Amino acid sequence: DVATLQVTYQLKILTTAVFFVIIIGKRISAAQWASLLILILGVSLVQIPENYAEAFEVKEGQDRMHGITIVIIACISSGFASVYYEKILKGATAASSIWVKNVQL
Repeated sequence: DVATLQVTYQLKILTTAVFFVIIIGKRISAAQWASLLILILGVSLVQIPENYAEAFEVKEGQDRMHGITIVIIACISSGFASVYYEKILKGATAASSIWVKNVQL
C-alpha cells in the first residue's frame, strides 16, 4: 500500500548516510548513527502486519516482497546518486565557469 511505500522509502536517508561515509569519507557522530538506527526500527515496525491472517492472504496483483525489494533498490540507487553527484560538484575546480556548473545542475 501507499503508506508502507512512503515509510519504507525513508530508508533513503540511511543509504545516503552510508554512501557519504564510504564515498566522501564524512564522519557521522554516534548520536546521528543512533538516530538512523531508530529510523530503521520505525521502518521495520511498519512492515509488521496488523493482522497476520490478512498478511499471508494472497491478493491478486500484489506481491509484498517484490514491492519492498523494489523500494529498497530505489533507496540504494537514490542515495548513491545523491552522494556521487555531490562528490562531482564538490570536486569541480574553481576555474569551472558558471555555465558548466549550471549544466551540471
